[in-house]
Amino acid sequence: MVSVWRSQATSSLPWEPDRHLDVDIARSVIRGQFPSIDVQQIRHLGSGWEFDALATGDGWVFRFPRRAEYQALFDREGPVLALARSALPPETRVPLVELLGQPSGEFAYSFAGHRLIDGVAADSVAPNLHPEMARSIGVVLGAIHSIPIAAARAAGVTESRPGPPDDGGRAWLGRNLAGASQLTGADPTVARAVAWVAELSDPLRTLDAPRRFIHHDLWPEHLVVDPATGQLVGILDWTDTLLGDAAGDFVTLAAFGGWGFLEQVLENYPHEVDEGFRQRLRFMAQFLSVMWLGEAQRLGRDIERHIAWVRNAFAAEL
Repeated sequence: MVSVWRSQATSSLPWEPDRHLDVDIARSVIRGQFPSIDVQQIRHLGSGWEFDALATGDGWVFRFPRRAEYQALFDREGPVLALARSALPPETRVPLVELLGQPSGEFAYSFAGHRLIDGVAADSVAPNLHPEMARSIGVVLGAIHSIPIAAARAAGVTESRPGPPDDGGRAWLGRNLAGASQLTGADPTVARAVAWVAELSDPLRTLDAPRRFIHHDLWPEHLVVDPATGQLVGILDWTDTLLGDAAGDFVTLAAFGGWGFLEQVLENYPHEVDEGFRQRLRFMAQFLSVMWLGEAQRLGRDIERHIAWVRNAFAAEL
């Protein structure tokens, strides 16, 4: 299989890799350490902040750290994945690491393999299957948020704490607001949304809310759905889990699915939400949709997708 994917850039920027990787290197590294794996057919699944993910023809996914510091995440996520697996319904899988590759001359960092969880991203599911998808997401979020805080702490999960934003947070806000501001002519809702964020006095404040174990990174690509049924069959990327506001796990659902879809999810969510839940959720969805649009503009990725997310997040008010 021929692939044009490359992960070549090396940079000091934390969202860019500090090493070179391409399909040929990945194939050679996997074959050298796991000769029973079929690497003849290998494809690039995607690249996140921490990993490049590639799938083999015999149903394995290998994650390669994009920077040296991210290889430590394999050890950190192990107890979290075991905890999640114990709480989730049996039909919803997590990427349990079964193969751990060691650094070598071809690739300087450790890398990990798990079984492929086959399906599609949640934002590509046919609209007629959204009710089933909402049902299964609501049930699964209920299971995640039922994990005892003591068990999460024992697995190494830390708690978000209120406090003033640090310099990194302020720089992130400034970069993304500047990026989104360049797109105000693309859509009237974007223009109003950017103006709203620009007028916020303290947008990075941590909102007061009850604490639960949360996934904290439920992008559509991390919600693996059966395209024939709408059933949620897997949840990926558990490296950002924390003890925080449960509303945070619903933000992307409102952004990509809209508020009607979000309410369908909540109808199937077994926990009672607190009085300020929807207000916090609306604030986070609106603020973060603008930040994500600004990031997409800066990185040249999925701008139309994120304009749609801004429209969804602000639809109820604008």
